[in-house]
Amino acid sequence: MMIIFLALFAIVAILALLEAWMYVLVHYPGILRLFSRRLQNSIGYLYIQGDRKIMQFQEGSGRYASDLGYTLNPGSFVFSEIEFSNEYFINSLGVRDAEESLCGPEIVFLGDSFALGWGVDQDETFVKLVEKKTGFKTLNTCVPSYGTVREMIMLRKVDLSRIRCLILQYCGDDYNENLLYFRNGNRPQLLRQETFQHLTRLHSKPKTYYPGKYLGLKMKKRYTEWFAKPTPLSQGPPPSHVDLFVHVLKQNADLLRDLPMIVFEMNGINQSNTFTQELRHRAARPDEPALIRNLRILDLTEHLEDRHFYVLDGHLNAAGHRVVADLLVKTLAKEGLQKDQVCGR
Repeated sequence: MMIIFLALFAIVAILALLEAWMYVLVHYPGILRLFSRRLQNSIGYLYIQGDRKIMQFQEGSGRYASDLGYTLNPGSFVFSEIEFSNEYFINSLGVRDAEESLCGPEIVFLGDSFALGWGVDQDETFVKLVEKKTGFKTLNTCVPSYGTVREMIMLRKVDLSRIRCLILQYCGDDYNENLLYFRNGNRPQLLRQETFQHLTRLHSKPKTYYPGKYLGLKMKKRYTEWFAKPTPLSQGPPPSHVDLFVHVLKQNADLLRDLPMIVFEMNGINQSNTFTQELRHRAARPDEPALIRNLRILDLTEHLEDRHFYVLDGHLNAAGHRVVADLLVKTLAKEGLQKDQVCGR
């Protein structure tokens, strides 16, 4: 009997130590950065599943929009996480920029939370750094979790009378939105107001800690992996990320034709350039329209390192934004986009 008791005690003690260790790594990212990427990814999963807030579904941060599902809420709000705390200033369009930026911007940025500047102050984003370094008026239309479809809808709301260049950030998370658009006959599938309100109530609740929280998340993940249902056979391979991205652009050719476009991929600290390489091959095909052939495609994996990202959250930190801004400034110069150039549109 004593042996069983000691064994149970040892198991409980080990589990308690594991829980405590995971708690420390989640709440002290400076310590986590000292360990391997594999451990960082493992702890990052716990943070994302158990602690990270969803900005657009926080009370006072997002608002419902019938044609976009949601935008950010005009005015200002503070969004804080373990690794950062920043104030966001939102204009009447529902995007993170000044009201004056809506009038005749020369460079418009499209994307999701990465280009929005999740985790950095407004003047630290690569959007505003490009504006400062080039003198061009920029507009940041990026909203968390937007895919290419909603980015195009947002672009149609923008004053393009003085536009010189469009800069578009792609993320692997865009895939589902773009796929639904394709399968729905080029009609976007958007949140209903009731769903938005439900998600806001759900995600606005405090994410408190309780004993065993991280062990529970780990066990749930393992259970899901072990008992995952096999993917049903389809009628052929699904469309690729590039297939769907190009499809969305072509559906908006009336808006994008003759407009210089810079495209880059950003998926967080676990960087990938698969989309970038495939898009370059696609743009090199002579059967593609000029809209696609003329894309300027950048590979950020050649410039960004782990130190340019938050170790838990995975978004760019201020140093990462500076790297991206410098690359964009150089690319604009190579494309002949100078401040003294006469606008052709």
